[in-house]
Amino acid sequence: MADYQIGDNLFANAQGKYYRVNNGVQAFEESPFDTMSNKINTMYDAQQKNQLDQLRTQRDKAISGFNQQKKDLAPQYQNQRNQADVVNAQSASRLRELMAANGINASGESLTTQANLASSRQNALSEINNNESTAIRGIDQQIAAENDPSREQAIVNAIATERSGKLADAYNQSQQDIYQRSMDWRNYQMQVQQAEMERQRFEAEQKMRELEYQRALAAQTAARSSGGGSGGRSRKSTSASPSAAPSGLTDAYNQYLQAKAEAKYMYDNKIPNPNSGVGMMYASMVKPKKW
Repeated sequence: MADYQIGDNLFANAQGKYYRVNNGVQAFEESPFDTMSNKINTMYDAQQKNQLDQLRTQRDKAISGFNQQKKDLAPQYQNQRNQADVVNAQSASRLRELMAANGINASGESLTTQANLASSRQNALSEINNNESTAIRGIDQQIAAENDPSREQAIVNAIATERSGKLADAYNQSQQDIYQRSMDWRNYQMQVQQAEMERQRFEAEQKMRELEYQRALAAQTAARSSGGGSGGRSRKSTSASPSAAPSGLTDAYNQYLQAKAEAKYMYDNKIPNPNSGVGMMYASMVKPKKW
């Protein structure tokens, strides 16, 4: 899209940027779209920071709690292992008492029973260790979920989508405003050209009126000259009304005086006479906003 002229040495490009041309060089200045886009970006930057800060605070708090749970697991499962040893020791003591009561010492049956007790202890300890490992893995998975980068990325993506929509709306509005200002500027220039044409026509009419007056004055002078040599009757009529003038001459003279006054008013005030046709045209013009 071509650039638009929207004011006196003021242009707008397809990106909604405003600039002036000084010695062939574009000098950019802040446009309404720049102002609006800055506000939109500032607003969404603040929203993104706020939401990310909240997420990170909640994440740090959750991870701290999970790490504490992991610390609490060690003594909890150690107590279970100790309890398993106590149970095993009690079982071994009862077994020895039973064997002594029955006169059984180092027989094969005794060894088998002791091996069973040792195996039972080991199984109990293995189960406790497995439970501890499972609990730790569960906590680590929760910590990993809290550290999942997709959670922050989801916030960034959502903010970016909203920001993009608002910027697009602002851009479309700026293009409509630029087009309207361009049309206003063109209409204003056309009005100025029309006013200049009307001024030139007005001046031409003034010159025509002056020429008509000069012609009428010359005709009067010729008539008086011819009446002066025609005898006493003509001289008496002339002397009876020395200020009288033909009707056509009087009208031309009045028009001349009016035109001369209007021309002087225009010259003194640099604007057309508001009582003239061009002045009324100026008064009816609606000048666009200040550029």
